Order: sequence, then C-alpha cells, then structure tokens
Amino acid sequence: MGKVSTFSPAQQAENTSSKVVASLERLSEAFRVLLWQEATQYGLSPIQIQVLTFLLHYPEEKRTVTTLASYFNMTKATISDAVKSLEQKQYLTRKASATDTRSHTLHLVKEGRAIAKKVEQFANPLQETVDHLSAKEQNGLLEQLMQLIYQLNQQEVISTQPMCFNCQALSEKKGYYCNKLKMSLNNGGLRVDCQVFELREEV
Repeated sequence: MGKVSTFSPAQQAENTSSKVVASLERLSEAFRVLLWQEATQYGLSPIQIQVLTFLLHYPEEKRTVTTLASYFNMTKATISDAVKSLEQKQYLTRKASATDTRSHTLHLVKEGRAIAKKVEQFANPLQETVDHLSAKEQNGLLEQLMQLIYQLNQQEVISTQPMCFNCQALSEKKGYYCNKLKMSLNNGGLRVDCQVFELREEV
C-alpha cells in the first residue's frame, strides 16, 4: 500500500507534519491570489511584478537576468520573456556591461519605478497579519521558516538563498551571532536576504 497523501484530510487528522505542509500550501495560495489580483489590476503578470519589485530594491550588480532566474528559481528564458515585456511597456531599460557586451544590467525608468512602488504592495495583507503576532511569536516563526528554507536548499529543491543559515559568518555557539557584522542575530536578527552574505564552505 502506498504512502497516504499529505493532502488527504484523514492523513492530516493524524499527522502534524502533514498539517504543517498543508498550511504552507495554503499560504502559497495566498501569495498567488494576491499577486494575480495585483497583476490583473495593472495589466502585468505575477513574475513581472516580482521582477519590478526586485529591481526597485537591489543594487545594480544584482539586476541581471541570471541573478533574477536564480533568485526566483526560474529559467533564464522565462525571466528574459518577462524582462522583454517590461521593456515593451517602457518600464525598464538595459545597460550593457563595460567589460562584457553580452551582459546587461536592468534599470527601471521613472514610470517603472512608479509602477513598482504600487505593485509591491500586494503583500500588505500578509504583512499586516504577521504584524499582529507578538515579537516572540514572530521570532520563532522566522527561525522555523528559515530552517525549512535551509533544508530545501540542502535538498536542492530551490536555489541556495543568501540567508544566515547558509552563511560562512554565522556562529551558533551562543545563540546566533554574525562574525562579519559583529552582532547578535537572536530575537529576530536572522536575515533571509543579507547584503554581506558569504556562502558557507562545504566541509
């Protein structure tokens, strides 16, 4: 007899881990619904909204098709199609690399920055929900979610994220401590996406 499905109500009733997985699936549905609502309103696709939001906040050296593909766990072809569409909508432009003419960085124009600031608000309902949790609950939830992401990174389900658990600078001798920033990462200090991230070397 095969393994009972995680999505079976009977399985969930008797198995806590199945309930956790089902809950995460519901949360992913919430993201999809919110993204599609925003996409429909502004005549964009969900991935185009994610690209615009990324370009609004990340430094120039990361604003490439290759980085976007890795960040969103998509193919370069999929990202390239989204970028081409945003170019046609005149929301962004490409800038050729000074050292490699085959490489380009992506830059939002004025209209692109304006629309990006509007569409990035799609996650506000989720932000407001989390804000209602106590600081202790938020800290615990953050650590647990990051542990799940880390395990998925280890299994190569998703690309390695630039977060504390994958970083060379993380010390866990006395709680969580960053040897690069020289600061404690306890009580909500763990970072999902760190600008000083340094990939941990495999032993």
